[in-house]
Amino acid sequence: VRKCSGYAGKGKIRREVYLPWRKNSCTDAQYQELMTKQLLQTDLLVIGGGASGLAAAIAAKRICGDRFSVCIAEQNPRVGKKILVTGNGKCNLGNTSKDYAAYHGSLTAVLPEFLSQTLSSKEFFQTMGLYCREETDGRLYPHSNQASSVLDTLRLTTEVFGISVCCNCHITGIQQKQHTFFVQTSDGTIIAKAVIVATGGFAAPKTGSDGNAMKWLSVLGHHETNLSPALVAFQAEPKFLRTLKGIRISATVSALDAQENIIGKESGEVQFTENALSGICIMNLSARLSSENPTALSLNLLSYQTSSQTQAMLWELYSIRTQWRTEDWLTGLFPKKVGIQLLRSCKIPTDIPVYQVTPFQLERLSQMCHDWRFPVISRGNWQNAQVTAGGIPLEQLRKNSLESKWISGLFFSGEILDLHGECGGYNLNWAWCSGQYAGMEAAAYLKNTLERTV
Repeated sequence: VRKCSGYAGKGKIRREVYLPWRKNSCTDAQYQELMTKQLLQTDLLVIGGGASGLAAAIAAKRICGDRFSVCIAEQNPRVGKKILVTGNGKCNLGNTSKDYAAYHGSLTAVLPEFLSQTLSSKEFFQTMGLYCREETDGRLYPHSNQASSVLDTLRLTTEVFGISVCCNCHITGIQQKQHTFFVQTSDGTIIAKAVIVATGGFAAPKTGSDGNAMKWLSVLGHHETNLSPALVAFQAEPKFLRTLKGIRISATVSALDAQENIIGKESGEVQFTENALSGICIMNLSARLSSENPTALSLNLLSYQTSSQTQAMLWELYSIRTQWRTEDWLTGLFPKKVGIQLLRSCKIPTDIPVYQVTPFQLERLSQMCHDWRFPVISRGNWQNAQVTAGGIPLEQLRKNSLESKWISGLFFSGEILDLHGECGGYNLNWAWCSGQYAGMEAAAYLKNTLERTV
């Protein structure tokens, strides 16, 4: 019997778990080979101890109880690493909105059915004693405002349920022989009757989402759709941004293609960094435009009024502040650095009196307030992305299921699937939902397998 360490966190091993052998899951020859290699065996193996993996293990164990063993294999030293950084450490764990337009990908076609058959994010955590507070936009947070509370709730529930956790477990391959899975790891092989793959995508690889699962899933015939970083900033020409670093301003942002057609639009607060445009509205654009790369972003700083109204307002400011220096002309309308950069973009000197501004320059400034363009170099990289756009598509799954279309007993949940959400808790909504659904399906599969062998 090979020993499997339980939850490891803060430098300590919380418990030790011994997984028993079950000879009847393989042939005598396989059994002898496995015994010589001192391999692990469990009924259900969940690969990935992130949000969806933990939800899947808990959902499966609630149904199967002590009849079947459940084990989580996590490559990090502890489970739930990515949960701790969500919501700036407060963990925006879900959203009560029923707006399906906030989700993108091929699995949106079956999302309503999955959501209707699983507990909502709020209900799921309430069953574990964690209560949430809801903000006006539907965002859910734990009452403690600490992401660690969410992780502790999940972790302690797995302990109470007797779910084994193997940390520092790196999966290198997977095979299925005679309805039994042989999962190769850096320390040996784990045998399982059913497997849930909840390894995440490529976003934020420092948290363990490195995309390595696709290498060994491809051997089983699975492949992902085109992948791209989502919920990420857009990189722009630094010369347009250096003086604006740290500034936040409300705007309606339009993404433009090479022909200057609008391919996406979002309103909200834009945050300028040294080399990128960021903020929730920018990230949501990156989620919606996962398969497109805009060539420019256009900011409308005064979307609540027309260009002619803006021009009239500037003429009024011109008459009131005619003796002021132009660098102070737009004081109160925009942050000073924004006003100065707008003037420079219109080639209006910032050290002359306002009365020297020509009618043509004023008209150009008026237009710039409604169409301030920033050429886009690229979208942000995987290191800075919050989620992966793309993954295992709907066509590779059984109808109305998260089970592989070709491999019985192989299920998927979370970010590895072709579904991602916008900012606001939608991605964790999907993690809890898909985790529950996959766990329920895996438990039913194990039950049916047992009944067939009896």
